[in-house]
Amino acid sequence: MDFLNAQPLPGGQVLVEMSSNVGQCLYSIAGELLTALETGYRGRRRLRNEDLFPDAYLLIREARAFRERHGAAMRESVTAAVRAVVRGWTGATAFTLDAAWQRAWIITFGHAQVLYLRNPRWRDRRAWARLPVSQRDYTLEWLAHAQDDVALACAVSLCEPPVSGT
Repeated sequence: MDFLNAQPLPGGQVLVEMSSNVGQCLYSIAGELLTALETGYRGRRRLRNEDLFPDAYLLIREARAFRERHGAAMRESVTAAVRAVVRGWTGATAFTLDAAWQRAWIITFGHAQVLYLRNPRWRDRRAWARLPVSQRDYTLEWLAHAQDDVALACAVSLCEPPVSGT
């Protein structure tokens, strides 16, 4: 049975446990994303900053100008995070993420979704508006789950511990 669970630990850490198949798939997808970021292509299509980063402004002209000023730095930041995940992956099905690894994990699997969308994820309503029916849909669901579960555990791990008796 395939699964991925993330649980908060003391000190802001997160325990991630997953089936071997999920681990192999996530590692493979992270590797594909790293290749796309380093080469600038996802298959035969260019991997554009417009695909990776949402519009920062309502007006297209201003959003484009923002990406021109900041796109290279944002892309390098994402590439560094994905590279850290790919190079640091040990193949273990249970491991602990510290704050730096949590950030890299969330960035990696948030941006990996771009490999499976025809349009940027904030414009591809069809991908999220229905039950998954294709392999692409299931992959998107798993990537969203991998990102969301770690983000939620991360947020909970930073909360104050409950007071005894409450």
